[in-house]
Amino acid sequence: MEHPGELVTREELQGRIWGGNTTVDFDQSLNRAVNKLRDSLGDGASTPRFIETLPRRGYRFIGSIEPAITIKDTPPVQSGARHKMAWAMVAALAVVGAGLWLINNRRIPPSPRVVQVTAFTGTEAHVAFSPDGKQVAFAWNGEKQDNTDIYAKVIGEPDTLRLTSDTAFDGYPAWSPDGRQIAFASDRGQGGVYVISALGGHERKAADIVTDSRPAWSPDGKFLLVARKYRDWGPESGDGALFLVPLDNSSAPRAVLNPPPGSWYKDPAYAPGGRTLAFALCTGSTNGANCSIEAVALTSDGLPSGEPRHIANGVLKILGLTWTADAATLIYSSQKGNDLALWRVGLRNRQAERLEIAGVGASYPAIDLRSGRLAFSRRIADDDIWRMDRGGQPVPFLTSSRIDTSPQFSPDGNYVALASGREGEGTEIWLANADSTQPRQITRMGKFSGTPRWSPDGRWIAFDSRATNWNIWIVEAAGGSLRQLTHSPSDSVIPSWSRDGKFIYFGSNHSGRFQIWRMPVAGGPAVQMTHGGGYVAFESADAKTLYYTVSDSGVEGLYAKELPDKPEKQILRDGVARRGFVVVADGIYYISMRPDRRWPDGTWIAPFLTPAVPCEIRFFRFSNRRSEIVGKITDPIHLGLTVSPDRQTFLFTKITDSGADLMMIENFR
Repeated sequence: MEHPGELVTREELQGRIWGGNTTVDFDQSLNRAVNKLRDSLGDGASTPRFIETLPRRGYRFIGSIEPAITIKDTPPVQSGARHKMAWAMVAALAVVGAGLWLINNRRIPPSPRVVQVTAFTGTEAHVAFSPDGKQVAFAWNGEKQDNTDIYAKVIGEPDTLRLTSDTAFDGYPAWSPDGRQIAFASDRGQGGVYVISALGGHERKAADIVTDSRPAWSPDGKFLLVARKYRDWGPESGDGALFLVPLDNSSAPRAVLNPPPGSWYKDPAYAPGGRTLAFALCTGSTNGANCSIEAVALTSDGLPSGEPRHIANGVLKILGLTWTADAATLIYSSQKGNDLALWRVGLRNRQAERLEIAGVGASYPAIDLRSGRLAFSRRIADDDIWRMDRGGQPVPFLTSSRIDTSPQFSPDGNYVALASGREGEGTEIWLANADSTQPRQITRMGKFSGTPRWSPDGRWIAFDSRATNWNIWIVEAAGGSLRQLTHSPSDSVIPSWSRDGKFIYFGSNHSGRFQIWRMPVAGGPAVQMTHGGGYVAFESADAKTLYYTVSDSGVEGLYAKELPDKPEKQILRDGVARRGFVVVADGIYYISMRPDRRWPDGTWIAPFLTPAVPCEIRFFRFSNRRSEIVGKITDPIHLGLTVSPDRQTFLFTKITDSGADLMMIENFR
C-alpha cells in the first residue's frame, strides 16, 4: 500500500517482513500470505483487482487508493454574502431532510459479508441447511483426517453433533423438508443411499445406488431423487441416470430421466415449490468433464415433463448447485481454468455471473430459503512439485501459489517439463532446469494443457490440451512449432511415445469407454490397442509390451499386454496413484495407494489419500514379480511421477496445503 502501482520485489518483502536473521521457507510462506490476502479481498490471481503477480519478481497493488478528506479552516464570510449563505443553508437543510425521509422509508439493505461457519482441522464439505435455517449438516474427515462422516451443528454455536461413525466414506447430506431426517451417500459395502434421524441414531438404507451427488428430497418428503454414479472404466446400464427412490419401500427405485449415451447427470436439485428440476449434464471423463446446467419442468406427480432446456455451460466440472428462494436463479460451483468458484445464472437471461465475494476454491453451495443466506465450502489447496533423492526425504522442488504438476525428466536428465498455472487462467507447458532454476513457458494456448511427455530424442514434447474436448498436441522442446495430432470430437488424453519415437499412445473414449489407442506421429489413423479399458500407458524399454492403467484413478492396479495383439492381463494389484508410474528396463516405479480413502468434497484431487494415510514409491521388479519400497510420502499426492535417468532422483506432485472450511454469505442477494 506504500507503493501503489509499483513493483514490490519478493526480496524487498522478505527483508521487510522476516529480516536477515530469520530462518524460514520464504517462498512457501510468502505464497501462502498472498493467497490469504487475496481470499480476504475476494481477489483472484488470474483476473486481479487488487494484487497483481509479476512472475518470479514480486507483486504490485493495482487497486485504487483515495486519500482521507482533510477539512481546512474557512475564511470569514463577507457581510454582503450573508444573505446568500442563509439561503444556501436553507436549501441544504431541505436536501438533508428529504434524505432522512428516504432513509426512514426506504431502508438500504446491509451489504453482503462472508463469515466463517467452521474452522476445523481437515476438510468440511457438502453443507446443507436445515429447513428452519438454524442448523447445518456437513461432511467432515475428522480431527485425524482419516474418516469422513456426517455432522450437524447449530449455526453460531461451538458444539458439533456427529451423526455417523462408519469407517467407510459418508457424505453429501440432505435435510428432509420436515427437518427430522438427513439423507446421505455412503461407500459402505458396495455403496448406497442412507437416511438417519437429524438427532442421530440408527441409519436406514434407502437404496443400493452408488452416487457422488447430494440426494434431493421431493417437496412432500416421500421420495429421494438420486443421480447414479457414472464410471469411466466400464459404465453399466443406468449409470448417470436420475432415479426416484420411494422411502416407504413400496416399490423399487426407477429411472425417471436417462442421459444421452456417453454422458451422465449429477447434482439434482428441486426448485422451491417443486415445479422445476435442475441438474448438471456432463460428458467426457469424470475427472475432466464438460458440464452444463439443465432444467426440466415437472408434472404434479413430480415426474419430468418434456425435454430438459439448457441454462448454462460449466467448464471441466460442476460441484453442486442450488436454487434461490424465488426459484428464478441457480447458484452453482464450476471450475474454469484453475479456479473453482461460485456462479449464478438466471433462468430467463441465462447469463452466468461469477460470485467474486465467495473467493477461490468455493464448492457445493446451499441456500437458506428463509433468510437467503448462502453457505459453501472453501477449499485450500496448492499443488507443488517435490523431489526425493534415493534414501532421502521429500523436499520442495518447483513451487508457486498456483498449480505446478505432472513433472517429467528429459531423456538426458538436464530438464524437467511440467504443467503450470503460474501465469494466467488455465495451465500451460513449462520447462525448468533439472536443478529447478530458470522455469520458462513453452506453450501459450490459453487453455488447460498438461501431461507433458518427452520424445525419445528430447526434441519434442507431447501433451493434452482442452478446448471443447481434450486432444493430443506436440510442441518443440525449444518452443515454437506446435501441431495438433488428434481431432476427434471425443476426448484424447495422457500421451506417451513409442520407444522409436514414431507413435503416440493415448487414452480415448472414442469407442464409448476409455481405451488405449496409438497413432503415427507423422499423421494417419489411430488404432485401438486395448479392449478391457485403458487410460495411462507406457511402452516397455524393449518395445515389446504395453503397460497401462484402466482408469485415471489407477485403483484397479496395473495391466500389461504383449504387442501387437496378445491378451490383456493384470500384473499388479496395488493401486497406482494417478498417472504415477514409470517403466524402465528391469521394472516399474510407481506410487502405491490405498483404495479406501477419498476427499469428502467429491473432487478427483488425490481421490484415495488423506494426510493421515501415507503412500509409498515402490519398485516392481520384473525378474521376481515383487515390489519393494523405495521411499515414503506423508502428504496427499496429485498427478504424475518421474525418475531421473540415473534413478537417483524422483519428482512427484504434492498437495502442500489442503483442507476446506464452511463459509456463509450473510445478506446475500
